[in-house]
Amino acid sequence: MNDKNHHPQPFIPNIDISKVYDARYESRDVHYESFARLAEFFGRDMQVHWHDCYFQVHFLDSGQIELQLDDQHYSVQAPLFIITPPSIPHAFNTKSDSDGHVLTLRQELVWPLLEKLYPGNQGALNLPAICQSLSGQDKELSTIRTYWQLIAAEFQQQDGPGEQTLALLSQALFIQLLRNIEELESSVCSVKGNIKLFQRFNFLIAQHYREHYNVPHYAGLIGITESRLNDLCRRFSNMPPKRLIFERIISEAKRSLLFSTDSVHTIAYQLGFKDPAYFARFFNRMTGSSPTGYRMSRVSISEKQTEPTT
Repeated sequence: MNDKNHHPQPFIPNIDISKVYDARYESRDVHYESFARLAEFFGRDMQVHWHDCYFQVHFLDSGQIELQLDDQHYSVQAPLFIITPPSIPHAFNTKSDSDGHVLTLRQELVWPLLEKLYPGNQGALNLPAICQSLSGQDKELSTIRTYWQLIAAEFQQQDGPGEQTLALLSQALFIQLLRNIEELESSVCSVKGNIKLFQRFNFLIAQHYREHYNVPHYAGLIGITESRLNDLCRRFSNMPPKRLIFERIISEAKRSLLFSTDSVHTIAYQLGFKDPAYFARFFNRMTGSSPTGYRMSRVSISEKQTEPTT
């Protein structure tokens, strides 16, 4: 291999907020927090990062933001919103008077919306990063603020119906924001090549993780070599593609263990494992805990978090 023109890419951290911010977010489809609280935790000067498998929506109702969104720079006064697709690097700086809301959505909630909104245009894969002012749009702002109030209230609900309602409200808000974007349909093909390929890989994992395809099979579906797929994954996630595939299976396993009453054997079969004992060993190797132990420990944490304080 000739590396004469090859220059290593700087590592961009993938931030999983369930691991670094709040464990209550683990395995949930929708994460909500106020912008001020996240800024208090992560800092107002947020260095370049990305969020694998999640779309993120920022809404600022006050203040101003200096934003680097992929290769575009923005300086925008509130009110404004930002939509950041998975794998898109971003960084921003805000002052103490900037506040609003942040929504982090699992990509499987967004892809069906985009496929319906932009049929035949592969919008589900190619939605660009977006930053747009809402200045002067008072009627639209009233609707958007109502959605945020409902989402903030619903996020506090811990039961199953609350989770479903939260997902529907979040999807409605996402559609409402997209309606404000001029000429979006003609711009959905603007995502750059390497990021587009990496997004394609993530999209295929989401479709086929139960079939346990190996890395060469995914590379063939994308139409690239296994070596190039490995380079793309290490560049954008600092992980090999096999690890990304395994992480997706584990993510779904955790969701099932937390939010269903299915037995471990049933969950194993649902995830495409022919041998539940092998699934248990795989889960233990990836997480350091048995499936049953993980379920019991997370239930215990949830019960402690919902205990009334005195």
